[in-house]
Parts: sequence; structure tokens; C-alpha cells
Amino acid sequence: MTVLHLMDPMLPADPGLNDLAAELLDAAGALGRALHPTTAKAVAGLLKTVNCYYSNLIEGHDTHPAAIESAMREEYAAETAERQLQIEALAHIEVQRLIDARLAESPDTDVVGPEYIRWIHHEFYRRLPNGLRWITNPETGESRGVLPGKLRDYDVVVGRHVPPAPCDIGPALERFGEVYRPTNFLGADAIVALAAAHHRLLWIHPFGDGNGRVGRLVSDSYLRCAGAGGHGLWLAARGLARRRTEYQAALAEADRPRCDDYDGRGALSLKGLVNFCRFFLDTCRDQIAYMHELLDVDRLAERVESYGKARELGVLPNKDGLTGKPHRFRGESTRLVRDLIYRGSIPRGEVPEMLGLGKRTARRVVQRLEEDGFISSDSSRAPLRLRIPAHAAPYWFPGLYAPYS
Repeated sequence: MTVLHLMDPMLPADPGLNDLAAELLDAAGALGRALHPTTAKAVAGLLKTVNCYYSNLIEGHDTHPAAIESAMREEYAAETAERQLQIEALAHIEVQRLIDARLAESPDTDVVGPEYIRWIHHEFYRRLPNGLRWITNPETGESRGVLPGKLRDYDVVVGRHVPPAPCDIGPALERFGEVYRPTNFLGADAIVALAAAHHRLLWIHPFGDGNGRVGRLVSDSYLRCAGAGGHGLWLAARGLARRRTEYQAALAEADRPRCDDYDGRGALSLKGLVNFCRFFLDTCRDQIAYMHELLDVDRLAERVESYGKARELGVLPNKDGLTGKPHRFRGESTRLVRDLIYRGSIPRGEVPEMLGLGKRTARRVVQRLEEDGFISSDSSRAPLRLRIPAHAAPYWFPGLYAPYS
């Protein structure tokens, strides 16, 4: 049997999956609808850092968003291992930016084609420090370098799964791209295909390292192309990381060969694939529901108000391992941030009158908020826009950085 058939079945046959996928599509389409578009972009900007954090966690690398933001300001840890993880996180965020730019410029990009998959791996790995470009065989102790975008040229074993031989990886990726191309499907069918594709790409294990991360970035791209990206306002990686043990077990179950005549007609278990797809779609749906609750604009404003009051009193409690900046807020600071949530942007010239402050005092309020990471603008005269710093996110979005299983 050739590798082209060893991946069968490629698509699950289960009406319940389509119902689940349809719910996911509807929920993703409605996500953030009440937010001002500029505020939604601020949330999406924060979630890029959070997405990187959770994708790293799945790989066993714990780099908190606060440490990632420090690296974005070129403030690196003194300890080598921690600094390398910060650089790894920056590489992930930069690849997310490149993906956004590429899909915006070319919406018809084939996000499951071999070229796109290799491009993601290349762009990520070429940004890594040398210390993170090596893998070690736990049985032999042999170390191998991982080259950006280069397909695996040696045999591996992943748990109980033996991925395709190196000579079969190219043909496997070609068939993967042909079967799962988003244009082959409509509506909910595309979302079910995505769930199956997520497993089958990891089953191929095309690279020496980085397959999980590349797989999740491909899935993010697919969700966007299939209309379920929710404007960047929800994260599949958060759900997968929080259910990491179940995620790994579901992947392993879908790796199994067909067990009997009631388990499909392909080489692999149809039941295993259906169960993985159900797990994946259910996890995604839960994450969308979680963000729906958090992004209720009035409730978000209430949480921001409570946070601001605590900053005014200097009694902000430790949360998710973080504390706020040491200086206190003025009451006007809270009001300005809250108003930015509703309005999206505010001309600088309106701030003194809006806050009932003199120009000099209003400038100090704005400056402090800019230093604290709550405000961004294109220039010293451009309108103010909301920004959400990592140190405030646990208060504004409770549970966003919650531990995973």
C-alpha cells in the first residue's frame, strides 16, 4: 500500500461534525460584533501574543506574554535559555504578521499546499537562535540540525506512530494539499475538513521539528480562509493548550490503524479521525464562546473601570503572576481608557476638554498611559488608539492566561 492510501480516510463521515462546524461558523461570524473596529483590532493585537504563548506551552516552552512584550521592546532576559525562548516567541509573532500580510494581499493563497507549509516552517526557523535549531534522538543521543523549510530526510518515531519515510513525504504533502484545499468545500464542510487536515499534517510529520507549531499556524490560516477566523478574536491554540493531555490522546487515537470492518475502509481508524475532529471542533467552539462572553462591550468596560479604580487606589492584586505598574492612575486615566473602548480612537485635541483638565495635565495623563502600554498612535499629533498591554490583560480578560492540563 502506497503512502497515498496510508492516510485514508482523509475525511470523516459524520453528520454531527457538520452540525458542530455550522455552530462554530455562526459563532465566529458574530464574534466582536458590538466592539468598535479599532477596539477589536487592539484585542486581536493582544491575542497574537497570547496565541504565541499558548502555542509555546503546547511545545513545553513557557514564555509569558509579559516576557514576550519585554522582548518586543528589545528587553531580553539575562539568562540564555529564557532569552532564547523570548526570541522564539518573537519569531512566532513575526510569522503570524507575515501570514496576515500574505493572506490580505493574496486571499486565494493555497494554505494547505506544500509550498505554503514549507514557507511557514522556513520563516519561523530562520528566525530562531542556533540553540533552538537542534533536536536530539532520546534513544541514541544523536543531535541533528533542523534547516528552515527543509523536509525531513530521516526516519522518526513519534510515540507509537511511525510517520512516512522521507521519500514519501513529498507525495503525501501533494495529496494532502489536493484533498484539503479550502476551495474544495463550502460552509461547514470546510471546517470539518480543517479538523481532519490538522491531524493528517501532524501524521505526515514533514519536518524534523516544528510540526506542531506549523500545523497550528496552517490551521489558523485555514480558519481565516474558511470564514471562521472571527477577525482574530479567538484562539484555537488556547483551547488545545488548556486540554493538552486530551489533545495529545486524540491525536494518538487518530494515528491508529483501522481496527475492524466497522471502522471504515481506509488504512487508518475512521472512528479515531471522527473522535479527533469532534474534539478539535468542540474545543474551538468553546474558545469562541469564552471570547463572546469576554468581549461584551459593556462588561469589558466594567472590568476596565474596576481595574482603573484599583490602580487609582494602588491596591491592584497580583493576578496570573503579574502586577500592574507601580504608579497610580488618576481618575481621568480610567475614563480615557474606558472611552477609547467605546469610541476606538480620540483626537488628542479633545482630551483636555473631555477630561476637564488643563492641556499640560492632560498631556501627562496621555504620556503615562502611553508609557504603561494602554495607548498607541501613529505620531505625536495623531489620534489616540486603545492598546491592551499583557500586564493588564488578566484583569480585563479573566482566565486568558489560565493554566493548561
